[in-house]
Amino acid sequence: MTSSAPKTLASEYLAACRSDIAELPSTPKVLGLIASQDAPSLAYARATRQRFLDAGMAYDLQQVSRLDLEQAILAANEDSTIHGIFIYFPIFGNQQDDYLRNLVDYTKDVEAGSQYWTRKLYANDRFAIPGDTHKKALLPCTPLAIVKLLTHLGVYEESIAAGVRPLTGKTVSIFNRSEVIGRPLAVMMSNEGATVYSFDEFGPLCFENAQPNETRITRQRALADSDIVITGVPSAAFPSITPEEVSSAAVCLNFSSFDNFAPEIDDHVGTYIARIGPMTVAMCLRNAIRLYQNFHLEDVRL
Repeated sequence: MTSSAPKTLASEYLAACRSDIAELPSTPKVLGLIASQDAPSLAYARATRQRFLDAGMAYDLQQVSRLDLEQAILAANEDSTIHGIFIYFPIFGNQQDDYLRNLVDYTKDVEAGSQYWTRKLYANDRFAIPGDTHKKALLPCTPLAIVKLLTHLGVYEESIAAGVRPLTGKTVSIFNRSEVIGRPLAVMMSNEGATVYSFDEFGPLCFENAQPNETRITRQRALADSDIVITGVPSAAFPSITPEEVSSAAVCLNFSSFDNFAPEIDDHVGTYIARIGPMTVAMCLRNAIRLYQNFHLEDVRL
């Protein structure tokens, strides 16, 4: 049982971010845009703002109507005093959200969900700017949070032979193939050597070396074979994963607001993480600092 791991590790990253921000010549500023009246969403937005403020970063949270969001993004892109933009999705719950996500200037994209960063991830390009090896590329916040958690838990092998990737020989099942979380996570983990079975409502795919392949594997077979099981299905209708479906040695992690695992899973496996929210916020803060260092620091020094 490792339910406290996300909060504990997030605290460590927040402390490190606080130190990094204190050494900067000026204070980075992030604009948070929320177009929702939903009470839990507003509470999450305010909590995010507080984490950024606690770390020493300026954070302006603005509530706008969903029809005004496009213009708010465009204005923030042009505002040189804003170094990062954080949008609280979903807005429309359809492809309009993808349009808005890609409207954010990549130099201010805190969540790293725009096509600029997605293309780099899929190409395994580790650098923010071509030819500049001093500036690292950004990774999407939630997939990055999951990878950092798994590393912290020792699931990623850190002491390995030269040339051997840290997830070599591991099998992973991911129930979510969204372009924002599930698919990037499958690419990241397959780049690290894992065989990744990716499930959504359109059926499974198998990712190896970042490339998707058709597969006819069943949920039952994939789960039985998996060393790591990750779920992020935003629906109460999803059939919960039961202890009988997974090995007791499997690491299980859920990033959905719904419980995708049966309650008994906690007693069946040694490692189960039901929520990762604090780590996602910590990775967003980490990305905001990297954006400032990569693209805005020189402007401040002029």
